[in-house]
Parts: sequence; C-alpha cells; structure tokens
Amino acid sequence: MSIRRSILWLPLFAAFVHSPAGAQYQLENAFPNLTFDFAVDIQAFPYQSFESHNRLYAVQKAGVIYLFPEDVQVTPAQRTVFLDITTEVEAGSEAGLLGLAFHPNYVVNRFFFVYYVTPFPYRGIVARYQATADFTAADPSSKHILLDIPKDNLNHNGGQIAFGPGSLLYVAMGDDVHSPNGQDLDDLFGSILRIAPNLSPGFPTPAYAIPNGNPFQGNSSGFREEIYAYGFRNPWRFSIDPATGNLWVADVGENTYEEIDIVESGHNYGWPLMEGPDCFQPVPCDTAGKSLSLPIEFYDHSEGSAVIGGHVYHGTRLPELEGLYVFADFGGAVWTLDYDGVNPPVREDLATSASLLLTIGVGSPPKRDLYLSSADGSIYRVSRVVTNADRAPDANESRLLGNFPNPFNPATTIRYQLAQPSRVAIEIVSVKGARMRMLEQGARDAGIHGAPWRGETDAGGRAASGVYFYRLLVDGVVRDSARMVLVQ
Repeated sequence: MSIRRSILWLPLFAAFVHSPAGAQYQLENAFPNLTFDFAVDIQAFPYQSFESHNRLYAVQKAGVIYLFPEDVQVTPAQRTVFLDITTEVEAGSEAGLLGLAFHPNYVVNRFFFVYYVTPFPYRGIVARYQATADFTAADPSSKHILLDIPKDNLNHNGGQIAFGPGSLLYVAMGDDVHSPNGQDLDDLFGSILRIAPNLSPGFPTPAYAIPNGNPFQGNSSGFREEIYAYGFRNPWRFSIDPATGNLWVADVGENTYEEIDIVESGHNYGWPLMEGPDCFQPVPCDTAGKSLSLPIEFYDHSEGSAVIGGHVYHGTRLPELEGLYVFADFGGAVWTLDYDGVNPPVREDLATSASLLLTIGVGSPPKRDLYLSSADGSIYRVSRVVTNADRAPDANESRLLGNFPNPFNPATTIRYQLAQPSRVAIEIVSVKGARMRMLEQGARDAGIHGAPWRGETDAGGRAASGVYFYRLLVDGVVRDSARMVLVQ
C-alpha cells in the first residue's frame, strides 16, 4: 500500500488511540497549544551551544516552515514563519514541501536546503536558501535550485533530504508511480541520490558536484552519477545515524510488505523485482545477476499500512533506548529495532497512543527527544509512562522499587517493598505477554527486599535480548508492574 492511499483514508481512522494497559511508553502531545497542518518533517536547530538553540522547525506539506521554541508551553504567538513558498508548491495527494536539511556549517554559512514538488508541470526541486543574519527567517531572494527533475505524477516522491559524512547531501527519490524506474539507472527515480552542493556565494555554476566514491561516477553507460543506491519504491523517510554513519531507509511498499533497509553505496534494493523479502508479482522475478540487497526488517499489512522511517536514538531522556532504531507506521504503531549488523534484528513494540503518523524528528541536544507528527494536527513526543516505581517510597503500600542495573547483563536485582508480611512472587513476561519466569519468593516480612534474576526462563533456557515486564504479586494479587531491558 502506498502512503498516498493511506492519507486518502484519513476519515476512516480514529484520531486518538489509548496505550494498552501495562505499556511503559506513550506518545504525549509535546506542544498542546499548537496545531499543524500535515507537518511532514521536523528538524531541530543544529547547534546546542548557539544562542538560538532549542528551536524546532516544522515543515508543513502546503509549503510553510514554522520556527518555534522547543517548550511544552509554547504559544501560537511564539511560532513564526521561517519560510513560506506556498505559491511555488503543489500540495495535492502526496506532493508538497517534503524535506528540510541544514548544512553542517549552518551557523557560519546560514545555508539550508529543501525538497518540494511544483504545480503542473510537476517537477521535483531541491533548492538552497540562506537564512537571515539572526537565523529567524529565510531570505527569499537567496533561492538557488540544485536539482530540477520533471515528474509525471504527484505520488511516490520520497522527499527526505539529509546531510551525511563529508557534508554530502542525500536525497530520497520515489519511483514516480512507474515501478520500472526502480531498476532504471538512466533516471533519478527510485533511488537515493548523493551530491556535493556548491556553497559558493550567489548562484554558482554548477550547482553541485558528483562526490568522489559515488558508485556510477564517470561511467560510460549513461547511468546517472548522482545515484548512490537504487531499487526503491517510495523511500518516504530516511535518516543517517550520526554515531555510525549508517543510512536507514524506510521504503513504503505496495500491497504486501513495508521494509527497513540499511543502505550501502551501489546496492540494489530490489523494487520492483522484490517487495520486502519476496518476489513482486506480476513482474517476472528475474533476479539473476542483480545482487539484490534484501531488507533487514519488514512487516506485512496485518501490522500496518505505510512505514514511517525513524532515527537511531542517542538522547538522554530515555537512556535505555540508546542505539535502538525507532520507527513507526502510519496507522499508529511505534517500534524499536535492535540491530548490530551481525545478529538478526529484534523488533519490539514501543507505543500505540496516536495514529495517522507522518514523520519522526529529533529534538535539540542533549535530550534529543523523538517527535512524531500526526495528521490529526499534533506533534507527539515519546515519553516514559510514570509507574509506581517512579514515585517516592511509601511504607504503607506494597510496590516495586525498580530493578538495578537496567539495562542489564547478565543479572539484575528486582527490588520491592511490602507494607505487611505477605507471600510474594514476581512474574516476568515478554512484551507479547508470554511468561518467561516466575520467581517464587514465599513468605516475606514487611520492608524492602530484593529478588535477583539472571535471565533464566522457567523452561531452563536463557531469555533473549529485549524488553521485559515484571509484576509484583502479593498474596496472589498483582500489585505493581515495571519494565526492564536485557542486553546480551
């Protein structure tokens, strides 16, 4: 299913879905005083130490970029227009102003880049702008077009742009609703592009260069040298992990699968020969000599409808998520993906407390909060659900006091408090609700106690890496629950 078809179905979805009982994370409205009209990209001011830090940019599909303080109490009066190009943007169907990227040396050169689709005749545009000296707005006279790509359709645009290592600009291009484009190296569609923007003052020529190391640089076959990797259908959102340089791409599927790829130079990711891990029909599945790269993770449409690419988490607010890739689906599911490049990836549920999700952005350092925009007009933040274990101890109640260490390997100690002598057990379950271990504590006096868990299961094996919940049973009644993370 394409993201286009999902958006057309907006009235069929509920605007808000509550988190299931026992969930440890939720999506809370990060800026309850503000609403947005299809915020499809969220970016933070790129430098914490600069005077204008802790500002966010929300890119509205219709062609406006808003700038506002990263503050839960921000008011509409504090939100200002950073760039307005609505007269230049076609916002029908999947088209619009779709991507924003700041040059890594933005505080010196003030250059930023956008991707948008024009009114008919449709064109995909990557343009460079320069901010005003106080960084509060774009200088409209500074517009300089880098890429101007004729299009036949308003759908399958891709549209995310981001800077990677070496200050090179990456651009996601969908297949323009012509699936053979995914395998056609003579055009730019269905590919991830990599270019080196010309940063000379004014309107330099050429507008960009082909970076050394691009896989088709200098080829004699007529292949586009801008192409970094190909075989994509609609890479709607992607991100580059600043810690590793890995390029994480979420490619929206057709009828069956959604997929996550870690993209490497020159690789072919299969579309339309493959959709997810399988052959895509009715196209003949002739993969001979193609050296296709299959996704590292995928899911079928029983779990969602359009994948929303995310980010590898490196924030301070939720340290237990460090290094996990957080991504979502338009329908509202939010997941983590634990992948070390060697072992099979482990996907875990994170939250399901909002729907109609459009994009995931990262806030200002050091917190680097994860923000998820919804077509319901809100921007949500991933936050931890406060449980009894987060409150100060009260000697008059039986409750959990957390576990330490958390995350842990190979063992942790679960601490709990009893208000009176009781029989105690601690049940450990997976995120899917399957019981892993019952720690029978027997009779215990009132006071504080500890129960060690070394990752063993009731069946005598060892639990796999992942998220687990543990519940305190006092005289056979569940009194409290909390969350822990086992890492191998």
